[in-house]
Amino acid sequence: MKNIDTRNIKRHGISLFSLFTLSFLLLTACDDNTKVKIVYDHQERYSVGDATIEQPVSKINIDWYEGMVSIRYSDSNVFRIREDSDSVLTDSLRMRYCVSDDGVLDINFCQSGTYRHGQLLLINKRLWIEVPHDAKLDDIEIDMVGGLICYDSVWCRDLTLDVVNVATTMWTPTLPDEIDVDAVKATLRLYVPTTSGMTIEMDGIKTSIDSELPVRKDGKNTTIIGDGRCKIDMDAVSSSIYINELKNE
Repeated sequence: MKNIDTRNIKRHGISLFSLFTLSFLLLTACDDNTKVKIVYDHQERYSVGDATIEQPVSKINIDWYEGMVSIRYSDSNVFRIREDSDSVLTDSLRMRYCVSDDGVLDINFCQSGTYRHGQLLLINKRLWIEVPHDAKLDDIEIDMVGGLICYDSVWCRDLTLDVVNVATTMWTPTLPDEIDVDAVKATLRLYVPTTSGMTIEMDGIKTSIDSELPVRKDGKNTTIIGDGRCKIDMDAVSSSIYINELKNE
């Protein structure tokens, strides 16, 4: 029996080779002889289920294996996280979270050590994150396998997406300073004001950029829009970026 330990998939600096490997693992996960184990360190630090978080948060790390992740502002002065699912969630499949002393909010899909046979945790589980308007976020990082990311207006300095078979939609009046994307069979759709500026470095196989805003090329892999302020670095296989005008700016 094959055994996949998710600690072997690195959070940072994932390579195209690793993405190819992960795609293969996802395909073989449908084999009844495959055993998938979701693992992360220090599980004793994590709490279970929905939460209201009153302490300051400067960074959010999300590991979500299937379903949907929604991030948006709220009128509250605290962070709120909750989950729901099309299936009844056993305790081992409920969300885990912790907040470090330096303000890092870590969110994991389920209990560490959870095994699933066959397809990878196909329970269509949705994560909802509400962010206070006055929050000062340095980084948001999302690692996800299969599903949707809905990112509505929340600003952070750096956004990192490590995704396989994920459609990401961002509505943002102000782009982050940097967006780093490692992707296989994924789309990133940005709804931005017409005055937005970005420099897109796209490297990979079977990639494309489609923009409603005027673009200019700078070499083979660089596309510039406006003043080029937001730096978007995308290493990808069979993936696309779509730039759309944000209506009612």
